[in-house]
Amino acid sequence: MIFGKTKKLLEDKENAFKLNLANNYKEAAYKSWKEYEACIMDLRREEKISEKDYNKLIEGVNKYKKTFENIRR
Repeated sequence: MIFGKTKKLLEDKENAFKLNLANNYKEAAYKSWKEYEACIMDLRREEKISEKDYNKLIEGVNKYKKTFENIRR
């Protein structure tokens, strides 16, 4: 389980990415998606989230890879 500041940070990053995607701001959505992915990896590296939570979050992030395949990096 994820609690407190860590949960709030992840929710904020995810919401920013989904808001940009919903508003059809593809480049902004891609950028915020990459930031969300990096945030998850950083939190795992710092051991602020468990392996189980990490795998669950990364699985959700990976669902959007196909969406962003055509956007230039």
